[in-house]
Amino acid sequence: MERLKEGYRRFLSRADRRLYESLCGGQKPHTLVIGCSDSRVIPEEIFSVGPGELFVLRNVGNLCCTDNPAVAAAIEYAVGHLGVSRAMILTHGDCGAVKAACHPEHLEEKGILAWLGGESYSGDSLEEAIKKWGVRQLERLSEFPIVKEAVSRGRLQTQLLFFDLESLRMDIYVGDEWLELGV
Repeated sequence: MERLKEGYRRFLSRADRRLYESLCGGQKPHTLVIGCSDSRVIPEEIFSVGPGELFVLRNVGNLCCTDNPAVAAAIEYAVGHLGVSRAMILTHGDCGAVKAACHPEHLEEKGILAWLGGESYSGDSLEEAIKKWGVRQLERLSEFPIVKEAVSRGRLQTQLLFFDLESLRMDIYVGDEWLELGV
């Protein structure tokens, strides 16, 4: 706890108090990010954004299980209530959930097995499997009624990104291919 308390003290010493006061009136994020719970992948840090800019839903494997009430509620709130203009799936290299889907027989945790459900590992490499996993999540997101409607009205864009932990490379899925996101 001491480490966290020290971190909070550092936060207080540099926090933009006016920004936080302004956020008390409500939030207006521009992007919904459905990302992984992996502690190494922090959307706010990767995209260099501040408080109030992203509405982030993190779960094991960045799954877009729209039949799960928590996932559905986050998407509906971000798209319907907050009016985000972008909804993205953020996948990442070295994803433990995708690895687990490759060898589910090694999992002892029933909660993880249930959460991963019917997800499968498909690909010749871990990166290829992660990217295919991401495409499935993007398809689910795109078919969710509130997302589908917002996209058809031109109020929302959907995107899929892959962040490589080792090289810090970011790839974007465009059409049916992956392109390196230029910097």
